[in-house]
This record gives sequence, C-alpha cells and structure tokens, in this order.
Amino acid sequence: MKNSLVVLDGSDSDEQVLGQAVQLATASGGDVHLFMTVYDPIEELNRYVGFDNYHDVKQAILDDAEVKLRRLTDKFGDHFSSTIHWGRRWHTNVIAEANKLSADLIIKAVHRHSRLAEFLQTPEDWHLLRDSSCPVWLVNDTTEHIDKVVAAFSTLEESAEHRALGERVLKKACDLATALGTELQVISVVPDWLHSQSILGPVPGMPGQFPAALADLGEQAIDRAEEILSDTLRRLHIDADATEVRCGFVDSELADAVGDRGALVIGSAAARHLSTRIAGKLFGNTSEKVIHHVRGDVFVVH
Repeated sequence: MKNSLVVLDGSDSDEQVLGQAVQLATASGGDVHLFMTVYDPIEELNRYVGFDNYHDVKQAILDDAEVKLRRLTDKFGDHFSSTIHWGRRWHTNVIAEANKLSADLIIKAVHRHSRLAEFLQTPEDWHLLRDSSCPVWLVNDTTEHIDKVVAAFSTLEESAEHRALGERVLKKACDLATALGTELQVISVVPDWLHSQSILGPVPGMPGQFPAALADLGEQAIDRAEEILSDTLRRLHIDADATEVRCGFVDSELADAVGDRGALVIGSAAARHLSTRIAGKLFGNTSEKVIHHVRGDVFVVH
C-alpha cells in the first residue's frame, strides 16, 4: 500500500479521508495522489434549457473546487499530485486514474444509499467496488480513530481462487493494522443452520433428530473452521491479536465484531459474467451487503 489514490468530493469528509491516507503513507513510506470529483445540476439544466454563460459558471465551480483542494492540502503541509474531474459518473475515471498511477489502493469516504436507490441504479461506490482491480478503502467519516482492524476470513474451501483471495485479505489486514499501529483480529463466520429459515422452512415438523443433526453439523463446521483458520495464519506467518469463529449471519456478526471504531477488511470476488452481474444487482455480494451494517470503515480486497 505504497501508492494510494484518494477520491475527494469537496465535502466535509475530505479532510478525514486525506488524513487517513497520509497516516498510512507515512507509516508505509508511500505516495498519495488526489482525485477530486466535481459536479453541479447546472450541467443537466444546460442540456434542457441552455445558458449563455454556462461555461463561465462551470469554470467558476471548478475554480472553487481547486481553491478547496489547495486549502485542504495546505493543512497537511505537503504537496500532492491531483486531478479534478467534472461529471456525475466518476468511477470509470477513478479506475482509469488508478491504473495510470499503478495505485495499489483507492481511498474514499463511504456514502450510504437506500435499498430502493441501489436496485434502480447502482451507486458509483458499488461500481468502484466491483470494477476496481486494486483494494478500495471506504472511510466512515464519523470514526475519529480506528482502534482495531478486523479481517473477515472465509473458511469455505470453494476454489483455489477463493482461497487465494482469503489469503490476500489476511495479508492486507495485517499490513493495515501495522501501518495504523492497532491490533489485528481475524473473524470467520459459519452459517447457523439450526436457525436458518432457508433450511428449516421447507421441512415439516420433525422433532428430535433433524435439529439435533443440524446442531452436530454446526459444531463440526465450527471445529473445521477453527482448524483451517489456525493453519492458514500459521502458514502465512501472521500473528493476530485475536481469532474467533462465530456462528450466525455474516453481515450482522461482522458488524458486531467491528463495532463503531474498527476497520473491516473483506474480500470481494465480483464476477464479470452477465448472469452473476444480474444476481449481484438483485441481491448484492457479501461485501456490498456488509457495508449496510458495518458502522466503521470497510476495506475491500479484490
């Protein structure tokens, strides 16, 4: 994480986002590049109505954004390379800029949206999470200080690609915890089959054997998860301050583990095929669902 691209939007959260980036760069000896997004509804009005002084007004807005950017960077007493982009759709330009700079991390403030808005039109944050080739750190601007880094590690041995992604999550979480000078926790969540309506719902009353069998399977899954987690950490030479295997719903359990002042590191294997894109739009992948529940920062590894 030695080459970070920080996405700014001129809001009050910019200072905290840049502050996190500077802290990380100072610890890792990296560089910070700035990308400011600027947009105003006058663009849409000009398309429908037309303004004689449209270009002058647009330039004034851009000039104001540049002044804000200069004042912000002056607070940190450093000189950053920067790009200002005009447009509502900015994620494509951010990704292109990250690729041009060979950035290994994109940092921006998290913006929350309603479920309905996400179904009708996927927000730019979601596009960034799905299409970026490097990790994305979504900073919660209400968090004053990160007190722990929580790595979400999946013990489901689905494929070699998923196992490799899980290892990248652990390594990035370890690097982030070291850079921020905070503790590292590793959490794995296995489903709670005993209380899962998707399993129990279709089954008519089967007292005794069926719930007991599910409970036994759940205990076996937890034991296996603990074994996989321990073996993986040992093999990667990662010394976590705490490890835990929980049973329940992934999003709520991770949100509880992170709390208000933690940073969650989670993997995202957003597929590029049409069928999985449609499924992702309807239901969202795990990392996108988790963002709704986690109150701290979210660091997404691809």
